Amino acid sequence: MVALRFVAVLVVLDCTIAIGQENSRLFSGPQPGEELPALKAILVYGKQAGEKVDLIERAAGRPTLIVIVNGSNRPAARLTRILMNFAEMHQETLFATVVYLDKDVSAATQRLQRAVSWWKVAAPVGISLDGGEGPGSYGLNRNVNLTVLLANEGRVTNNFALVQPSETDAAKILTPVVELVGGRVPSKAEVFFLSTPTAKPENARWHTAPKDIKMRKLICAALASKDNQAARVNAAELEKYVGENKDRQIALGTLASLFLERRGRVVLDGLPIGLQFRDWRRKYAPPETESR
Repeated sequence: MVALRFVAVLVVLDCTIAIGQENSRLFSGPQPGEELPALKAILVYGKQAGEKVDLIERAAGRPTLIVIVNGSNRPAARLTRILMNFAEMHQETLFATVVYLDKDVSAATQRLQRAVSWWKVAAPVGISLDGGEGPGSYGLNRNVNLTVLLANEGRVTNNFALVQPSETDAAKILTPVVELVGGRVPSKAEVFFLSTPTAKPENARWHTAPKDIKMRKLICAALASKDNQAARVNAAELEKYVGENKDRQIALGTLASLFLERRGRVVLDGLPIGLQFRDWRRKYAPPETESR
């Protein structure tokens, strides 16, 4: 009898813990299966800066990746760049956008324009026209830093509510993206590369990644090489594309320098393509600049 009571207590405790964990789960934004409501924003960068748009209308039912930002910080910006730079390489099949929440659109615009190395990506970046809490129909959680939504045909398929975003979140977010639009989940080295800014303030001396999409795809393929033979093949493809083009040579040399200093050395260490990066730095690197 005592044993039965003990088992019953354990079952009750287990159920209580499970319920508590479910209740403590954070929700932010439309959940899987729900329709994406209108998401109106004023664009910040490029020729369309200042234009007011409904980003869901722009998506037009295509596979869509949305990052909603509630507070600017380095980890949130880094993860956002990874997701948006990945999305740009799949722009034929994936619409992506970033929406920044702020009660003061003018101040937020100035902040984002100063922080181009953090937030400027090829995808549309806008500030919500519905204030600091975003559109009420989205049900965004003010305690969540990044709300990441993946949708298809106007309905959410995946929702990620991140209180403390990190680049380590990239794989779990991009896994369903890849299932939806194809490709492969980037490796740790590719994630480091995709986190590198593609823009910087004028006259800044730190490294940026190449904006050339084809070149970035070739770099990712080289970083993902499984063995020495694959590394040689992928390196040859990249070098063929770079050719005698001075801008591409400088971009490759700059990237090689980035990977061979500080954090870059850690992710490059042991990769089959590692030795080739040293050769590219020797051949193409411009005068020393700072990494960002």
